[in-house]
Amino acid sequence: MEILNVLRALADAPQPPFHEQYIQHFHMLVDNKIVWWFVWIVVIDIVTGFLKSLVTKQTTSRKGTDGLIRHGILLLIILTLYPMLEINGFASAGNTLIMFYILFYAVSIIENLGQMGVPVPEFVKRYIYKLSDEYNNKSTNEEVKNGTRNHD
Repeated sequence: MEILNVLRALADAPQPPFHEQYIQHFHMLVDNKIVWWFVWIVVIDIVTGFLKSLVTKQTTSRKGTDGLIRHGILLLIILTLYPMLEINGFASAGNTLIMFYILFYAVSIIENLGQMGVPVPEFVKRYIYKLSDEYNNKSTNEEVKNGTRNHD
């Protein structure tokens, strides 16, 4: 009978405070493979974006700084939000959110590679706007209209 009382007392034990749970879940991000994939794909996007700016000779500190700030804020939001979702039982929603961002960043990396001249399969180009004929024709028309087209 006493064992049952001890088990009931343990089952009714109060949960640790939210901040302690948050810190514990935040520490567990180190072992989360989806979060690591996300962090690395953001880093790869930053690197390919920088290389694209060098190859296309359109490097500007303003654009680079804005991009780094946007990437940093997104990383901060995801790394802050994910433990909260996990604590409240919505880890699958957090994983889905991260997977969507991984997909968006993968598209951005393919765009960067395509704009640097790396061959991208035609079936992929059809689905990526910045590599499509519509985008390229629109850019060329705007450059001609603005008088900024480079006639190499």
